[in-house]
Amino acid sequence: MPGPRKDSEKRTDSAKHDDRRGKTRLIAAYLAIWAFALLVFWLFGGRADALGYSVVFLWVVLPVTTLVCSLLIGKRNYWGKGKWFTAIPFGAMYMLTQYATFSTANMIAFQHFNRPDVEMMVGGAILSVIGIGIGSLLRRIRGKNGT
Repeated sequence: MPGPRKDSEKRTDSAKHDDRRGKTRLIAAYLAIWAFALLVFWLFGGRADALGYSVVFLWVVLPVTTLVCSLLIGKRNYWGKGKWFTAIPFGAMYMLTQYATFSTANMIAFQHFNRPDVEMMVGGAILSVIGIGIGSLLRRIRGKNGT
């Protein structure tokens, strides 16, 4: 018959496994949406309809995805205090979206190298910090209410 210590260790191992699986799913979902945004640009005419692509993906889909993923990171306290550093990759991915689409199309068309726009990174990172903050606040409120 397993003692209380064994049951506690099993629950801890299970919680760590669920936590790891949740992080993996979150990262995979974000990367899938990000890759889909790039594919739409290059394969389905995003270059011909630049304004529509910008509105849909750069102003709605990717910012909402960043906000939701960051909110979940904060709410589930993924990476503990290090969760705040996840804003950097989110900012970088947002910047890379613009760079891998419009900047690259411009470089191909004019055979001129463009540098990445660092301001885009700042915008994505700020949005991520807001999401992490909201998620952390929700976690604290939930903890105080005991739910």
